[in-house]
Amino acid sequence: MLYILGAIALLFLIYGLILFIKKGNKEFDAKLSLRERTELEKMLEKQAKDEAEEERKESEEEKVIPKPPEIVPKVRPIFPTKDIKTEINRYATHIEIDNLKVQHSIRNGVENFLNLDYKVALEEFSIATELNSKDVTGFYCRGLTKLQLKNYESALSDFSECINLKMKEPNAFYYRGLCYFYMRDLDNAILNFRGYINVESHAPEVYFDLAVCLKQKENIHDSIKNFSLAIDNNPKYELAYFERGLLKQKNDDIDGACADLKKALALGYDEALDYFNDICKNRKA
Repeated sequence: MLYILGAIALLFLIYGLILFIKKGNKEFDAKLSLRERTELEKMLEKQAKDEAEEERKESEEEKVIPKPPEIVPKVRPIFPTKDIKTEINRYATHIEIDNLKVQHSIRNGVENFLNLDYKVALEEFSIATELNSKDVTGFYCRGLTKLQLKNYESALSDFSECINLKMKEPNAFYYRGLCYFYMRDLDNAILNFRGYINVESHAPEVYFDLAVCLKQKENIHDSIKNFSLAIDNNPKYELAYFERGLLKQKNDDIDGACADLKKALALGYDEALDYFNDICKNRKA
């Protein structure tokens, strides 16, 4: 029995010495057991699957993220302003790449117009037309200056030149129509206002001016129609309600007249009060 125990102890001692010697050998290459190798392969396989799943999720998130909205450049409105100062100020930064002298003259003209030096403004705009007779800007700004000075007949010539040069915006029709209106040529004023509307239908003030011309020609039906179009384009157009109300009263539509005058009052047009009291005082409005 002692012999057997001694033999076993000797075997363990020899096995320990062998392991010690192998650990000290630089060329020793430890090998994984079958169980360790299997666990490592499973771990690597799981890691690969996790990475693939992460890439798939990132790819799907990129597809879901909406693209930023496309930035659409603002288009300069083509509707003209009744205030000539505001209208001409649109050209304060006029750019003429092919002819810097034209650009300089236009800008100087606008500056002098805003400073109320209309004589110098006219001179500068005239220089621009001489430097480039194909550029409508000089003619248009000069026409606006003449209109400001109430030189309607001469302004007509400039606006007509803008139309002949095919100005991109229909504003020359509108201001030429105003010139004809102030000259009491209602037929040509109507033609020009309609010429503007044919290009730009969203034009409450032009519908209003057209309605005024038709009113002066005693065309009540068409005048009411155009006042209505002005209101359709601008529901807060108090003066259009007032004028339409007066025409409805003239056309024996008292209920309609009272409704329009009441609306004009509600929108702040106080001048409608006396008319409302005279026409509607015995009626429920």
